[in-house]
Amino acid sequence: MLADQLVVRAAVSAFLGRYRGQTRVHTESDLRVFLRWCAEHGLDPLAAARVDIERYVRWLQDVRRYQPSTVSRRLSVVVGFYRVCVIDAILEHSPADYVRRPRCRPSRRPSDWGTYSSRL
Repeated sequence: MLADQLVVRAAVSAFLGRYRGQTRVHTESDLRVFLRWCAEHGLDPLAAARVDIERYVRWLQDVRRYQPSTVSRRLSVVVGFYRVCVIDAILEHSPADYVRRPRCRPSRRPSDWGTYSSRL
């Protein structure tokens, strides 16, 4: 059990080591949410299957009621974490592969609105 925790900590450190500043802070926060969810569900993150990642996404959507863009961002962090686990030979394959992301509506920025005169 302790050895498994050490491997998870090493994997988290390797993943977060790729980020700096506020990006690291926010990425760590998103990953912490996933790891806490795993702990609450009695799931070893390194033994997760695709269905577990899909359950996490549904939890973000249905229980936490996050917007699709937030769910997509948090899923991206999980996907990146598992990608590093594969790169570092901690896992043979990523359980986050092929997990579908929620559809996000494109944002409308002022540059998309056109000029005032074009709307007259």
